[in-house]
Amino acid sequence: MNTQAKFLDAKARRLAKTLLLTEGEVLATLMEMSRAKVFAELNYANIFEYCQKALGFSEAQCFHFQKVAQVSVVVPQLKEAVVRGELSVSKARRIAPVITKSNQAEWISKAKTMKQKDLEKAVTEVNPQARPIERIRPVAKNVSELRVSIDDETDKNLEVLKDLLSQKLKRPATLSDVVAWAAKETREKYDPERRAERSRKLSLGKSVLAAKPGRNPIPASVRHEVVRQQGAQCSFKSRDGRRCEQRRWLDLHHVRPVARGGLNYADNLTFLCGQHHHSVHEVVPLRPAGPK
Repeated sequence: MNTQAKFLDAKARRLAKTLLLTEGEVLATLMEMSRAKVFAELNYANIFEYCQKALGFSEAQCFHFQKVAQVSVVVPQLKEAVVRGELSVSKARRIAPVITKSNQAEWISKAKTMKQKDLEKAVTEVNPQARPIERIRPVAKNVSELRVSIDDETDKNLEVLKDLLSQKLKRPATLSDVVAWAAKETREKYDPERRAERSRKLSLGKSVLAAKPGRNPIPASVRHEVVRQQGAQCSFKSRDGRRCEQRRWLDLHHVRPVARGGLNYADNLTFLCGQHHHSVHEVVPLRPAGPK
């Protein structure tokens, strides 16, 4: 082996080790941020969203860091193996579904020594639910490939839907046709914004009942009106004016608390994601108004 080959080989190995150690530092920092509850303050819902939007990681990388961070709370040795550069975050994620405090030494050792394919097979044998990561990957203009694992019941449901759609289209329906049809029909039925629009059209000309004081169930019509006015999205805004982009796990929050006379009117309600809803109540404890 000539001098240049030796030099470049040594350099590549050194950089690879540095990369592993850097991954460990990133993981440790993300876990520290999670413990300090700073993601909500920065207007990010969780580690995944922060990695994707603030750090520019791929979806796969975001998933790896979030999953390893979650498991490392219970099995700290997994994080330590990554921090020491013994495991990549990717390999740590592979054993996350099966590692526990009692078997941590066994699985960390396997992750260090086994090839990725063999490691995935070993994990799947122990936990059949530990499937490859789901993804949507662009393959052509306006066309993407969907990769997802399904159980036997879902497989049967898709076959039935193929028959139903084939009857509707008067031609053999493909699996792509079925996925597109199911996604469209499901969104039309369950999307809060579309339901709100339908509710608005049905309620035109009808009187709105007065809200009663106290903590009462929020009528669907009021919820639909909040969606129509604000959109089905967390309304929290950070100090720089950016609105939280979370559209999942939303809670209805009373701007003026019920304990202080707030009513179930759309103008007194707003959507907050679970993390920001919790942070708002932590910052401003909601106590009944006492006598002046």
